[in-house]
Amino acid sequence: MKKTVIAVASVLSMAFTIPAFAVEGSQTTQQTAPDFERIKADHLKRLDERITSLQQQKTCVQAAKTQDALGACWSQHKAETKWGRDEMKKQRDPGTKVSP
Repeated sequence: MKKTVIAVASVLSMAFTIPAFAVEGSQTTQQTAPDFERIKADHLKRLDERITSLQQQKTCVQAAKTQDALGACWSQHKAETKWGRDEMKKQRDPGTKVSP
């Protein structure tokens, strides 16, 4: 009896789920193309910014002569990445309060 109930429940859940995915995927390529290009450009921009930041950190670490200088590199990089995360939060939700 339990197996029958589970089988019926799974068939019903699939029956309602599959049409939902079909409706979601029915957008034409023309409708999604501008969004895709914008999202792709934004992602590439963030990747370039991250690469630049990591290269700056690498240069700082290579130039460090003391433990304090190495710590300063880490602190500077941490501050930069926190600023970047805060900026992304602002873009996603303009009403978000961000710590200074």
